[in-house]
Amino acid sequence: MRDATQFLLVLAVLGGSGASFAAEVFVARDGMLNIDGQRTFVIGLYENPDDDAILDEVAGAGFNLVRVSADQAALDRLHTRKLYGWINTGGRIALEDNSEAAGAALRELVAAWAGHPALLVWEVPDEILWNCMLRALRGPGTLLEKAVQFDQNAVALGQRVIAGYTLLRQLDPQHPVWMNHAAGNSIAHLTLFGRGADIVGCDIYPVMPYPTAPLDVSRSGLAAVGVCTTRMQASAPDKPVWMVLQGMSWGDFNGIFTLQDRPGQYPSFEESRFMAYEAVARGARGVLYWGTHYAAKDGACWKNLLALARELADNQPLLRAPDAPLKPTVETLIFGGLPFPVKDTPIGVRALGKHVDGQTWWIVVNEFFFPVAYVLGGLDTLEGTVYSESNSGQNATVADGVLKGDLPRYGVHILRPEPEGKKS
Repeated sequence: MRDATQFLLVLAVLGGSGASFAAEVFVARDGMLNIDGQRTFVIGLYENPDDDAILDEVAGAGFNLVRVSADQAALDRLHTRKLYGWINTGGRIALEDNSEAAGAALRELVAAWAGHPALLVWEVPDEILWNCMLRALRGPGTLLEKAVQFDQNAVALGQRVIAGYTLLRQLDPQHPVWMNHAAGNSIAHLTLFGRGADIVGCDIYPVMPYPTAPLDVSRSGLAAVGVCTTRMQASAPDKPVWMVLQGMSWGDFNGIFTLQDRPGQYPSFEESRFMAYEAVARGARGVLYWGTHYAAKDGACWKNLLALARELADNQPLLRAPDAPLKPTVETLIFGGLPFPVKDTPIGVRALGKHVDGQTWWIVVNEFFFPVAYVLGGLDTLEGTVYSESNSGQNATVADGVLKGDLPRYGVHILRPEPEGKKS
């Protein structure tokens, strides 16, 4: 009886009002989202501004995904601007058992909204695993007892989420499920919960609230974005990673983070640009921004993110392109030419090749908080290719199988091959 009910519900969802116009969405083999036949790098925003003019700015800047409530007017509002939305399932996804009653709320949610053309993905409750840990810490017992309780609760909750995910994908095979975590969860728990989603990721906001004294290190941890991207990929190696990046200042928060009577510090444009491309260089298939509801819409933080979204959107052909099969060696040089002395560090210079229209482009990022030079080796098949760096316009040529460049701290190079006629 339950199978028959699910079948009828799927028919109702796919055949209901507006369902024929629902986006056809799937995750490609390499993790890139495919929307109506178009590979798409996701540029997302957690804020859904009430002001239509601000939402117009969001759409105009090139964002393509916005968090939205399960509401007809809210979804229609996105659709008219050619924006997609994601709907959070809330606790409906964590099924208590396999009974018809346990899944009723999830079935109702899917029946109502799976056919809307603005819906792109479903979302599991934000930081569901982290909040499970916080509940255990607030409970009775010693720290060890709380840790044991958390592990037991996490395993049980993970199984419930997997059951809900399985039902959701049966009801709606057309829309993937996305799960965002806090950065501090264990790989073992992340791996378990990753079975309950098609796309995973975590949020990481490394710019600290205020400069530190006597030595300011408050802006020196930006490479945590890349480390966390790799960590999330390790927890779900067969699934794409979307990273949630900093759109606010920790100093905006009342309470524990508001420690000084002065404005907190926001990421600069260059810092946000680095964090976005670092996530890409580490394999992320999307970036989303949280906290912009704290940022003044006439302030630098908001304007910087709009400018960055515009750049990312303009670079869609590059970002959505398949990764190039060519994997270069990377040598890092410091102090004008000395090889970096530490091997196998968690951060370094990252180089990702992208195969765009039959040509190999490069995204190169410097994860260090000091300037470096880099040498990409093993590029014999690209011998003589002239590359132009997108921002500076400077050229570099592959010679003797290597390509060289210099990067400032947290610098980014996007290297575009010049036309065949410009080969040296």
